[in-house]
Amino acid sequence: MTPDPGRDHRGTAPDGTVLRGRWWESAHPRAVVLIRTPYGAHLHASTARSWNERGYHCLVQDVRGRYRSQGSWAPYAREQQDGGALLEQVAAEHPGLPVVLFGASYAAHTALEAARAAAPGAVAAVIALVPALGLAETAWNADGEPQIRHRIGWWHQHGRTGRPAPPLPPAELDRRTAHARERGVLEAAEDWDWPPEARAGWRRLWTSRRTDLRTRYRGATAPLLVVSGDHDFFHADARRLAREWSAASHFAGGPWGHRLAGGVTDPDRRARIAAAGGLSRVIDPWLAANGLPGTPAEWTRLLAPGPGTRTRTRSLLGPESAAWRHERTPS
Repeated sequence: MTPDPGRDHRGTAPDGTVLRGRWWESAHPRAVVLIRTPYGAHLHASTARSWNERGYHCLVQDVRGRYRSQGSWAPYAREQQDGGALLEQVAAEHPGLPVVLFGASYAAHTALEAARAAAPGAVAAVIALVPALGLAETAWNADGEPQIRHRIGWWHQHGRTGRPAPPLPPAELDRRTAHARERGVLEAAEDWDWPPEARAGWRRLWTSRRTDLRTRYRGATAPLLVVSGDHDFFHADARRLAREWSAASHFAGGPWGHRLAGGVTDPDRRARIAAAGGLSRVIDPWLAANGLPGTPAEWTRLLAPGPGTRTRTRSLLGPESAAWRHERTPS
């Protein structure tokens, strides 16, 4: 059966740039979930329908300069302003419905930036899966090692153009990686077939500083759920985000990588994750505990704030376990 393509949605950024997306209706809406992505709003139909089944309208918007949205694509440059404008528009279009910001990888960054732009009370909750927090966080791992091969591949395919370019063949990616290690990441790009604006973005990537998360999100008032995996290259940054968030935060982790449970290939491990209920065993109760459409669970009692504290809690699924462990963590 062909997935429901949703209906067209048109938004306008503060500078007048038209940002387009797809809107999927819930039959009995009690909230709205917003996703802003560089990977094609039209490709998110199954995700949107799963939110509809929970009682959420779902809007997926192409970020500036990608797919059907106008403007110039500059990764990590305009998501606060554009996300804030979308929040205001959706609040006006659907008054009274609480808004959840949701996203994975780059879309987690857009969710966090929209929350940063929001007025107090405008966002009911934020869910950030395997978050790619910023330019420096994607260029360097937690130990300060440059992620050259990964960044060359992503920037070539996604970082330069309004639609994805064909991925580099593995042999060419290997060649460019070796060339960058030998000559330098900025100098090597001069020999690639990238236009000046793409090379400028590449330079911005490698000269950016790591994000001071406590300062950047100190005005956030919405509760945050961070989901990461033991084998994700952004795992340390995800834990850092959960610690530094200025409102209540809950961290969920398990034995997977950047693609979450869908990327687990070992059949025994996949079976154990499924037996534990997967991430829905955390996400849906967490939503319900925050007054949103979800599935109540006994474990969410630990989310209740202590006197004078910023609540820090976590749910962990061990690599050999078939059960979640839920606990408080130091504030």
